[in-house]
Amino acid sequence: MPYRALTALRGLHPTLAALVPALCLMAGCAHTPPSTHTDALSIPVTRHGDFGHYTLALTWQPGFCTDQHGPSCQPDQPHAPLIGLHGLWASRPSDLVREGLPVTQWWIKGCDVYQHDDTPPQLSPALSKRLSGTVAHTRSSLVTHEYTKHVQCFGMNAERFFTVASTLRDRFAAGPVGRELDHDAGRDISKADVIGSFERTYGTLPERGLQFRCNTDAQGQPILAQLWFTLDPRGLGRFPAASGFLPSPDVQDNCPARFRVPTWPVTAQAG
Repeated sequence: MPYRALTALRGLHPTLAALVPALCLMAGCAHTPPSTHTDALSIPVTRHGDFGHYTLALTWQPGFCTDQHGPSCQPDQPHAPLIGLHGLWASRPSDLVREGLPVTQWWIKGCDVYQHDDTPPQLSPALSKRLSGTVAHTRSSLVTHEYTKHVQCFGMNAERFFTVASTLRDRFAAGPVGRELDHDAGRDISKADVIGSFERTYGTLPERGLQFRCNTDAQGQPILAQLWFTLDPRGLGRFPAASGFLPSPDVQDNCPARFRVPTWPVTAQAG
């Protein structure tokens, strides 16, 4: 269905209007947040702002920092908190959709599709300290990588962007589902149980609104590494309520039905 036809639904009936964002995602178009609406956690976008959704990527730090070869993060990696922040990723802007850029290329290149700029973000000392505690300490700066790949080409203010992303992370980690994950550390859990707990707490999720990413440990077992949430750019302030979600157009979940929620190795030294 053409985007022009989809947007025409907005004036017909509130129920139909509410379907437009989801229909747009399935049709491959993007939508622009209404200029009259200001969300509590909105991020002003000055360029390429007509993307359809954000992916909020949160890490389960012990799993994110582990692969088949052992620890993959730096020795100074903090061991608390267990739930960290990976990124907040805008989907393809509409010009790239029209040009037929494969979504896989957008995932790989991000802002490099438009311009290559490795300039690190300028952040306040307080925010830098906050991010150091929740963003994994990878070999090269993950904060700089996230900014150059997912932020700079949109003209977003770096301080605002990372403050909002950190606030979203904090909301989930402090909520019932985040606390349950902390309690499940070291156990095998089911994907269905996590989704069921989330929906009992926050409401029914759209299709693929929450997806899971697993790594493989040295024993070849799947371990939780990340949780990916598909969010409405106009409703970040509603997260983690399900009303702030959109259905994901892409299957990105690679975890089996059951997997382990890993803990830090007992021999590791906390940073």
